[in-house]
Amino acid sequence: MISVLEWIFWISFGLGFYVYFIYPAVLSLIALFIRHEKLPAEKFSDDNLPMVAHLVACFNEEKEIEGKIENCMSLDYPSDKILLLILDDGSADRTVGLAKKAIEAYPGRKVEIFQSAENKGKSGIIKLGVDWIKQNRPDVQVLVFSDANSRWEKTALRKLVEPYSQPSVAAVSGLLRYANPDGTAAGDMEGLYWKYEAFIKRLSSGLGSLPGGNGSIFSVRLDAYEPLSENRGDDFELPVQAVIGGFKSVLVEDAVSYELPSRDFLSEYRRKLRITGQMIPSAFILFSKAMSRGRVLIAFQILSHKILRYLVPFYQIFLLVSSAALSAHSAFYLFAFIVQDIFYALALVGFVVERAGLKPHKIFRVPLYFTMVNMASLVSIFRLATGKQIRWERNR
Repeated sequence: MISVLEWIFWISFGLGFYVYFIYPAVLSLIALFIRHEKLPAEKFSDDNLPMVAHLVACFNEEKEIEGKIENCMSLDYPSDKILLLILDDGSADRTVGLAKKAIEAYPGRKVEIFQSAENKGKSGIIKLGVDWIKQNRPDVQVLVFSDANSRWEKTALRKLVEPYSQPSVAAVSGLLRYANPDGTAAGDMEGLYWKYEAFIKRLSSGLGSLPGGNGSIFSVRLDAYEPLSENRGDDFELPVQAVIGGFKSVLVEDAVSYELPSRDFLSEYRRKLRITGQMIPSAFILFSKAMSRGRVLIAFQILSHKILRYLVPFYQIFLLVSSAALSAHSAFYLFAFIVQDIFYALALVGFVVERAGLKPHKIFRVPLYFTMVNMASLVSIFRLATGKQIRWERNR
């Protein structure tokens, strides 16, 4: 019996260690043998820049929409080469009215407002918007996506489309940076997490196989836009679909978007809950599709960076239970059990401190953030298993 528990302990530990540490090392080794070609020295001129449609999906964004439109209009990109498409997903507030008022300040600019009478979810409203573009704007070559609460650097759009000078590239993502003027603990941890994610994305981009973009700033060629279904297709699925289709997906770190982080860990937990609830089924579908098409590299990336990561809470549970059962037989397992107890105790204290209206000390933040992220994965898996619908909600 003890040997079985030891196997459970070490397999659980090994899988968690693989997800966060060994996988990046393996990607680095793969990059020694497979490299995506560098961008050519000659870039687009203003005359041959592609026509882009900038899609902004909105749901109850009355606080953000005017600033977002102003930011879009200030981008360094020829005005005759960009169509701004505001996609309202059945907002119950003043989003549409304020959007119409904001665009009045930019006469002659190409702007359309697409309204849905019902809330279809982010992917659903994007699909309707792209269908409209295909029917009404055959001149559009590149679809660009961003969130209403994101603000792009002035040169971000031009930087984002530069890789399309290579016909082999069909998806390009920019880099998200969190602006945290209030210094929230959740914001600090989310910013740290995205530094780690940027490292993984940089390695993947070097292989021409970036497994997903960032909803704040990403793009795909119109002819490579291929959602999995009417209700699916966003920053994760669309770039992966492009790679499965034989194209390349890359990261442009100079194309920068800024967002404010969640105000606290509970708000961030709710956001993670929505995101993971949508991405978990996508990961399994895309993994299966990649394997059937013989796209081994992207399948390996999805398995390692998505599927195995979403299963981390199960590794945590098995690790805790097995070390507890083995603690009476070995000082090592007793030590491992105590370390885990301290870790989760720090997370709990950090959560209680923040709910009391105080800012958790740095010693509590990593345990709290790690536990919160994996709790969101665990709850999402159980929700999906019971058939509970994941809705698009504004949690920031």
